[in-house]
Amino acid sequence: MPKFAHMSDIHIGAFRQPELRALVLQAFDLAVDKCIDADVDFVVIAGDTFDSNIPDLSSVKHAAAKIRQAKDQGIAFYVVYGSHDFSPNYSSIVDVLESAGLLTKLEKVARREDGKLDLAFTVDACGAKLCGISGKKLGLDRLDYELLDREKLEREDGFKIFVFHGALEEYKPRELSMMEAMSVSRLPEGFNYYAGGHIHQRSVNSLKGRRNLAYPGPLFGTDFRDLESIAKGNESGFYIVDFDTDVRRVEFVDVTPCRITELEFSAQGKSASQTYAALQDLARRATVEDQVLLLKVYGELSQGKTSDIDFGAIRRQVLAKRPLSLLLSYSQLTSREQSTVEGTKPLSPSLTEKETFEQRISAVTGPEPRLRGASGVQLSLSLLKALKDERRENELKPDYQSRIERAGVDILGLEKTS
Repeated sequence: MPKFAHMSDIHIGAFRQPELRALVLQAFDLAVDKCIDADVDFVVIAGDTFDSNIPDLSSVKHAAAKIRQAKDQGIAFYVVYGSHDFSPNYSSIVDVLESAGLLTKLEKVARREDGKLDLAFTVDACGAKLCGISGKKLGLDRLDYELLDREKLEREDGFKIFVFHGALEEYKPRELSMMEAMSVSRLPEGFNYYAGGHIHQRSVNSLKGRRNLAYPGPLFGTDFRDLESIAKGNESGFYIVDFDTDVRRVEFVDVTPCRITELEFSAQGKSASQTYAALQDLARRATVEDQVLLLKVYGELSQGKTSDIDFGAIRRQVLAKRPLSLLLSYSQLTSREQSTVEGTKPLSPSLTEKETFEQRISAVTGPEPRLRGASGVQLSLSLLKALKDERRENELKPDYQSRIERAGVDILGLEKTS
């Protein structure tokens, strides 16, 4: 019986910390090894193979070698863009790997004279038929679904897989309520399997006649929240799907590369000095060697300021215990003494970047819809992330500036002028 693997949101190149970036690659290696061991016919990656359209080349080199290893075993790779590795000019590293014969992009679209979009199928050697729509920044891919000739796709016979990268209104986790989404009715009916990406939570559902509507979640993660989910017992990995004329089994395969531990401390009602002493004791007692440690501090200090706590010293004390990596979060730590400044209430330090943008952008008005609501929040977050990107090893300053400028142009969906 033929089988395929469904992955998404690998985010190769994610994280600034080299040790976490290495764990992303380790999770990918584990996933590909398991695909080889399971003798899958092909692998579907439903977007965000990479964390940016031009990631660091050392990560690309590693991933390309691993894909080549699987291809030498007869395993094909089919992908669509995600919102992270999307490029409006088709200059993403995904396109480079396709040109090298390592990947096959599934979005083969032709615009007809009547304005409709024809989407062609790619047929795998085992007979499965695949097609898909790439994810785009700011939810711009929704226009593609509006113009898509769904009836033509629905008339196609055989075992069919539709690959997409985006959230669905009918199934969207509560904490992602601000995320851009489309109705499941935009997806063509009659496919045997819908390989989704973008939602960093695992699920398999049937909605409005679309069976096997699956999100595998990330292979490892891209931020504190993803790693916190693993620490709370949620596995990270991908699906292996057995099929013949229809799906026979969907099995989740765990590839979590290491143990992740979270330590939480509530500073509610405690002074800054009491909190610092308690955190020192917590760090002294922690057993975290060869683990990723998440240290989360929250609550409102009764006395003192958050700056009175020497988090640098806490970090050094924890790192002496030789964890694989330490992520320290105290964005939800506030101080009663800092609650007002000159009679006005500032933004709470507990606000994340996303929450801050949501609060500020709610007041934005104007004719450009991309600058308002959820689209404006996503645009702001994407631009902020691009501007935070650091200069790479041996990268000349003009090349760095050009890369950041190009990233901004891609995020805004503009054509760069000379």
